[in-house]
Amino acid sequence: MAARDTTAQRLPPASLTGFPTYEITALTDLFRAHDARRSPWWFGNDGGGRFDLQSPRGTCYAALDAESALRERLGPVLGGRTRLPESALVDVVVSRLRLPAARDVADVQSRRAVRFGVTRELESMVPYAVPQTWARALAATGFGGVKYGPRFTPGECSAVGLFGPEGAAGWPEDTDPVPAEQVSPDLHAWPTPRRADVTVVRPPRTRTVRG
Repeated sequence: MAARDTTAQRLPPASLTGFPTYEITALTDLFRAHDARRSPWWFGNDGGGRFDLQSPRGTCYAALDAESALRERLGPVLGGRTRLPESALVDVVVSRLRLPAARDVADVQSRRAVRFGVTRELESMVPYAVPQTWARALAATGFGGVKYGPRFTPGECSAVGLFGPEGAAGWPEDTDPVPAEQVSPDLHAWPTPRRADVTVVRPPRTRTVRG
């Protein structure tokens, strides 16, 4: 196997002092795609998120634009397609949020992050063992989260993973979130087939060969 066929991203160094930062102010708009029946301010730690922390802390994922937020939620279903099942958008909304207070997050999109061993793989690699180790190290250094390039959205855009106590934060929410299907003109959902639209074809009979 050639060297370029292997993962280059390594675990964080012993010290992250001086790591580049990005300030999220109380006026910074954050966008989160979520189930309309649940609070957008949820800090999870089940290991299913790239920068998940461990209990009793968690990570709340958002983006700096609405479309990136939606694509990050739909990524495993959407992939590189522009059409997806209508059921994937049911009860999904995008909320515009603001933090109650400013905080500094680690900026892995900064060119200066390379001095600490960061590569673009940190933003897209699977499984998540290495990124989650980075999350724990960044949180231990005092960062309030991490800003990174979203895996499922190309171009100049950013996602953020905010660190905090696990569970719901109870912060102010968007009183008028936008339905997912209204967020991106490039995403199209196909309707779930009705029973009347489905033709059932019986399998051909098999013949019994007698000896």
